[in-house]
Amino acid sequence: MSQALNAQYLSQRFTSDSACCEQLLDLLYKEQHALKERDADTIDQILKQKAPLLEQLENSAKEQQHIAKALSADLRSENWLEQLNIDGAPQLKEQWQSVKDLYQKVRAQNEINGKLLSRHQKTVSRLLDIVRGKTTTPNLYTSSGYSSSQANSNNIGEA
Repeated sequence: MSQALNAQYLSQRFTSDSACCEQLLDLLYKEQHALKERDADTIDQILKQKAPLLEQLENSAKEQQHIAKALSADLRSENWLEQLNIDGAPQLKEQWQSVKDLYQKVRAQNEINGKLLSRHQKTVSRLLDIVRGKTTTPNLYTSSGYSSSQANSNNIGEA
C-alpha cells in the first residue's frame, strides 16, 4: 500500500465512519424517544437498524488496527496518524478528531438510553413484585457478611 493510497484510504474510512456515527446517533435519539414512550415496536425496529451500523464501525476499527500494525503505529497513541508518516496527516488528524467526537456523542447517548432502559426495567420489576405480593424490605447482612432478605411475602389473596 503506497503512502498516498494510505492517506486516501484513511480519509475515506474516516468519512464513512463519520456518516455511520451520525446515523447511529440519529437512531439513538429516536431510541431515547421510543424508550420514553415505551414503544416496543419502534425500539425493535431501531435495534435492527443499529446492528449493521455497529458491525460497520467494528469492521472499520479492525481495518485501522491492521493498517497501523502493518505500519508499526500505535492506535492508542494520540498522534498515531503522524506515526504513519503520511502526506496529508493534518487533514487526516482533523477527520480523525471529528470521528472521535462523534463516537463520544454516540457513547454518551447510548449511556443515557441504557439508564432509561434500566430505570424502566426496575419499575416493571417493582410492579411485578407488588402484583406477586412481595414486600420490599432491604437485604440485610448477617454476622458472617452474607446478604439475607428478611422479606415475608404475602399473596394478594391472603391480604
